[in-house]
Amino acid sequence: MFPQLPKGHLSFVEKWPLMNPYDMGFIIVTYFAFILKIGPMLMEKRQPLQLNKFLIVYNMVKVINSSILAFKFLSYILDKGLFPRKCVYDDQTMFIIAVLYWKYMATKILDLVDTIIFVVRKKNNQITFLHVYHHVFMVLVTWCSLKYDPTDHWAFMAIVNCVIHVIMYTYYGISALGPRYRRYLWWKKYLTIMQLLQFVFIFTHVVIQTYTSQCPMSSITYWVGIFNLSLFICLFADFYNKRYRAKLKDTSFACTRQVDD
Repeated sequence: MFPQLPKGHLSFVEKWPLMNPYDMGFIIVTYFAFILKIGPMLMEKRQPLQLNKFLIVYNMVKVINSSILAFKFLSYILDKGLFPRKCVYDDQTMFIIAVLYWKYMATKILDLVDTIIFVVRKKNNQITFLHVYHHVFMVLVTWCSLKYDPTDHWAFMAIVNCVIHVIMYTYYGISALGPRYRRYLWWKKYLTIMQLLQFVFIFTHVVIQTYTSQCPMSSITYWVGIFNLSLFICLFADFYNKRYRAKLKDTSFACTRQVDD
């Protein structure tokens, strides 16, 4: 339905770190091997690792990195427009797009460490299908987009996602400071709402961008993106309902029981 982007395949990207399919395959296989087998086996007879100091530094790095990336993608959009209509992709523009997306992809790979941290801290309840699928998909889709279908149509997605990650890892960083700071974490459910809304905003932007651009992304990239954005909306909505709406109903029921008693 949509023509291929005229800029096509970027040969210089092939020489960059992590762009070899074997490298990406090794990362994904190692990730699954650790979180499903090696990690649980190593931690089976051990106490959960606390890692508080490491988590403070780790989350601080994630906040700084996401802030810088959000600023760089925002600068690109301010220069090219939120919904660029023209196909102006000279060599310099393509290099800027590629560099930004490589850095974004590297950030998604770093996000896999989140699951490893859950494993060694024995937070198995947080290693859900939603968590694992979201992290792995983001690594694969950013890598494939950069390697096979480089486009700036995901720049808005990158900004929104980076902003959400700034907020999210700020929350995790405060949580790592200890129990005395938990009173500042009352807004956890609103973080989930923001995560849900980001997918709605990105979905809307991608549809408008694709149908108004003279050189939209490939149909495969478009439909893979639309399908997974829809899936993320459903999964995050389900998570919110189970975690917060159900808890609210249980609380209301308990209060009613107390009044009746």
